[in-house]
Order: sequence, then structure tokens, then C-alpha cells
Amino acid sequence: MNVNIYIETSFKGPSLRRAVGAWIVECITSDGEPNTRGGLIYADWIGENDLVLRLVEKAFSILTKTCCVVVFTSCGHVLRTMQNHWLTQWRKNGWINAKGRLIRNAEAWNRCANLFDNHMTEWTDQWHTYRLEMQRRIKAELELDHAADYMEIVVKEWNTPRRRKERENHV
Repeated sequence: MNVNIYIETSFKGPSLRRAVGAWIVECITSDGEPNTRGGLIYADWIGENDLVLRLVEKAFSILTKTCCVVVFTSCGHVLRTMQNHWLTQWRKNGWINAKGRLIRNAEAWNRCANLFDNHMTEWTDQWHTYRLEMQRRIKAELELDHAADYMEIVVKEWNTPRRRKERENHV
């Protein structure tokens, strides 16, 4: 089964801040229609890498069968880690990096690595047709005054008629 996972965040960089990230898992059905599930994660003080790892973990956790997965993210650290096979090396070395230090977010990386084991993955920062809708939703979510420090939100409307039209125009 071929699956696309889309990850977007409200900011770039390592500094901790209030942030929202979105994830979408898209499976194309046999009749060519996209079937999507997704959600948002809101956190008051989080860095981009930690947020992206939480989003990736959430997205991969819903996959119940072995899949060929293309992950779309603009998070440079996560992209470099996966494209340069650092994750494999860190895992072999007990989550120690080339400088001999424990990697940041080692627990999150370990959880993600265990989820990746069942799948063939490809990682890219290419533009995708969900990006604008995800960014609109992230911006709207940031404008809300959430009472929680951390919150997960399920989004059922990613696969809307407007989204289908966007997809047709960009394919």
C-alpha cells in the first residue's frame, strides 16, 4: 500500500515556543480517491524537531499494515537524519551521536524508529497540495487561546471538495 504523510508546523528552528503542527496520512483508494486522516498538535513550549517527531509518531501510529510511505516535511533536521541514515547509526550506537553525546529527543526518535521498522520510507521537502490548507488551519489554531499546555486535535475535514479541486489542479 502506498501512503503519503504530510507534516507542517507553525515555525522553524530549535527555540522553544508556543506552536501548532499538523499531520495528514493519505492513502489513495483503488478508485483514485484520497482517503485521509489527520490532526493537529498544540503545545505551549516546544521546539520544531520535538514537534515534528510527535507529529510523525502520531501519523505512523495509525498505519496497521506494511506500507511504502513518502513523508513530506520541511524540518531540516528530521530530513537530514532520515536521508543520511543517521537514525540507523544512532540506534546501533545506543542513541549516541558522532560526537559521542546522547542525541536530543532520543526517546522520541526511538519510538519513531520502532514505528518505521514495518515500512519502506522516503523523506522529502517537496511542495504538496495540502500545505496551504494545513498552514491556514495551523494559523487559525494559533489564534485561539487554548487553556491546555499540550493538546491533540483530530481533523476530519482535510479531504474536502475544495481540497480535491486543489489536488486536481496541481497533479
